[in-house]
Amino acid sequence: MKKTMELNKSTVPQPITTIYRLHMFIHSIIMVALIYYRVSNLFKFENILSFQALAWVLITFGEFSFILKWFFGQGTRWRPVERDVFPENITCKDSDLPPIDVMVFTANPKKEPIVDVMNTVISAMALDYPTDKLAVYLADDGGCPLSLYAMEEACVFAKLWLPFCRKYGIKTRCPKAFFSPLGDDDRVLKNDDFDAEMKEIKLKYEVFQQNVERAGESGKINGNVVPDRASFIKVINDRKTESEKSADDLTKMPLLVYVSRERRFNRLHHFKGGSANALLRVSGIMSNAPYILVLDCDFFCHDPISARKAMCFHLDPKLSSDLAYVQFPQVFYNVSKSDIYDVKIRQAYKTIWHGMDGIQGPVLSGTGYFLKRKALYTSPGVKEEYLSSPEKHFGRSKKFLASLEEKNGYVKAEKVISEDIVEEAKTLATCAYEDGTHWGQEIGYSYDCHLESTFTGYLLHCKGWRSTYLYPDRPSFLGCAPVDMQGFSSQLIKWVAALTQAGLSHLNPITYGLRSRMKTLQCMCYAYLIYFTLYSWGMVLYASIPSIGLLFGFQVYPEVHDPWFAVYVIAFISTILENMSESIPEGGSFKSWWMEYRALMMMGVSAIWLGGLKAILDKIIGTEGEKLYLSDKAIDKEKLKKYEKGKFDFQGIGILAVPLIAFSLLNLVGFIVGANHVFITMNYAGVLGQLLVSSFFVFVVVTVVIDVVSFLKVS
Repeated sequence: MKKTMELNKSTVPQPITTIYRLHMFIHSIIMVALIYYRVSNLFKFENILSFQALAWVLITFGEFSFILKWFFGQGTRWRPVERDVFPENITCKDSDLPPIDVMVFTANPKKEPIVDVMNTVISAMALDYPTDKLAVYLADDGGCPLSLYAMEEACVFAKLWLPFCRKYGIKTRCPKAFFSPLGDDDRVLKNDDFDAEMKEIKLKYEVFQQNVERAGESGKINGNVVPDRASFIKVINDRKTESEKSADDLTKMPLLVYVSRERRFNRLHHFKGGSANALLRVSGIMSNAPYILVLDCDFFCHDPISARKAMCFHLDPKLSSDLAYVQFPQVFYNVSKSDIYDVKIRQAYKTIWHGMDGIQGPVLSGTGYFLKRKALYTSPGVKEEYLSSPEKHFGRSKKFLASLEEKNGYVKAEKVISEDIVEEAKTLATCAYEDGTHWGQEIGYSYDCHLESTFTGYLLHCKGWRSTYLYPDRPSFLGCAPVDMQGFSSQLIKWVAALTQAGLSHLNPITYGLRSRMKTLQCMCYAYLIYFTLYSWGMVLYASIPSIGLLFGFQVYPEVHDPWFAVYVIAFISTILENMSESIPEGGSFKSWWMEYRALMMMGVSAIWLGGLKAILDKIIGTEGEKLYLSDKAIDKEKLKKYEKGKFDFQGIGILAVPLIAFSLLNLVGFIVGANHVFITMNYAGVLGQLLVSSFFVFVVVTVVIDVVSFLKVS
């Protein structure tokens, strides 16, 4: 009997997993002891309403916030999994591979450079996958005429670029990356023909780039967002027409479609979630691939075989029945060695996602994932439950309802996309189509949270779906990270605010997740992410109460000779060692860990805290969901130079400077007063704990705050 070759394998890293579990046991005992110490000593105050008692209550709340966050986080450390794939073991022919629809999202050409967006589109078209099984859609939520023009120009260039990549086996298939240091290995001289063709291709790329940029700069074509508009859809390249021109596999092009849904001032549009659902419907009647690759406009395909790697999971009969998506990490090509803002978010992509993969799967991370279309419509193991009342769930489009039936399936490349299909697609992209349906609720991407992908992934896990995570040696997708304080902190505020709002809703992981089909450990992981703002409340109280105690002469920590002081020291060391264990072994160093830790402390008392506070205030006032900040993907060269030198750039941080400066000054003054008190009285036993906390905060943050103050003076 012939042995089936495995498509993928998973391993639980040892001995680190055993060490994690041992640390959990020891650290949990320390945490319980600290809670006992705080609560038991609270009742020893003569006046429970005194200022010192209030300070004790607040520092207790801060420590409880740290402990609760730590407890939730242990779900991510219980059983981490690392995976590998073997695409060469896929036995089916290319003609039998499942089709894939690639969805690229853009919203504002002023913040998302249009040439970079087109590079992402071209890199998706150039994936090493059968062209008759590939369709690429650009969802332009700005409705910008310049985006349409750029896409047509990109299609012309792609007709030269794709055959070049296929002919010479190019791996870096994003043109901009190929002609940068990222493509050095691919540009190694293969033969004389290669060198000549490469020079010609580079000239054509420069012409394409100049055409798009000049069209926008000259005003010849409108380069602004059109906020009030009808739906518009155009097929830029039809596979049927393409196959009739040439049977040569080198020159074949995938289906390429531009989609701009309807937007009206008086209608809710639900941001990227609404755009994604409109594109699900449009693609459903044009190509209807069972799998979808989702890309943000600034994340280009860097490994042409990423789709085949994803299929190593989706085609595995042991996994496929309840597998919703395969997530790849977000990797950035412009991260400096020092990474002063921690834009790599190493803890998430190197630790948390692997940890969740060992339970029910990682978070749906916004970009770089291969999603099963059916997962957005139903639960695993339930066959076509939505077909019992399809119009109520999906709307009244007969063509779209027909696409839901498994017997109809994928729209083959031999079928020309007619004008009737395009007109129907325009109807599917109107504002009114979703009225009276379950889109955004039970169907498609969720509208209950601005982080539509993350929250949709959470709901998929609640339904019983699983996901997998693959962190390959060569990044499958590369993106551009913010390089200044304002860019990263604004993004962080948006994330934290959206997650906190989800945590305050009825769909939170505690009351809803635990009652769903999600595993308990998975609920803990989501609670860790959704309630990450707990860390900021602990940080804010730790950055204020001990220093206030030094100023007003009261204690919030045990004296040095008290055995409980040793417990606090052990707790601090244990926490730092845990943090290091998640950074240094995963390709980091002591310096990189320190930069990450410093960034976390800074953001903890500024962006993370303000994001959580914003969510709470929005909940009270009732302004949730009214505005959404769009990250600026255009990189300023001067800011990039500063970032690469490890210098902070505080331009435009506004209100973020207030808590940073305030807490730093409070700790600095508190430390000076406390140290002076020790010098005069020669009695340090009662205030050493507070001095250490204040000095640590001063050491970590004050050097940065000096830069902030200097910057504000210059400004």
